[in-house]
Amino acid sequence: MDARSLKVGLPLPDVVVPVTRKMIIMGATASRDWQPQHHDPEHARKAGLPDIIMNNYTQAGLISRYVTDWSGPEGRIGRLRFAMRRPICPAADVHFSGMIVDVASHGHPLCWVEVDIELKCQDRVVTTATARLALPREPGAPSPWRCSPADWKP
Repeated sequence: MDARSLKVGLPLPDVVVPVTRKMIIMGATASRDWQPQHHDPEHARKAGLPDIIMNNYTQAGLISRYVTDWSGPEGRIGRLRFAMRRPICPAADVHFSGMIVDVASHGHPLCWVEVDIELKCQDRVVTTATARLALPREPGAPSPWRCSPADWKP
């Protein structure tokens, strides 16, 4: 990706991720999150939830994947913040959308791009996120994966 073509307001491509019961349980298990609301539907319903729910680690992984699938292998996430507003349950299609809200490269060997992201299920926002990632400033510029600690300032 050529960072010189990135502008504030540029949308990221929309992506739809189908959520399955297996995905939610495997995400919780892989992150060693043994809370029963992530694998036991009966417990989740007793807690007032519609079904088991996706945990924060799985959401962080999916958001990171969304951003890095867009940026390509040279993109390196420096900061990720997100707020889960509604639960994500099995049989949902999660719609990811994003928009560039800041691009900064002046006087720096890296191009820093900030992206706002929304996750929606059935047209309802379930999670909002902001990611700040580094890209090479121009083709042939040093990779963010090989930058000096002095240049890594997410």
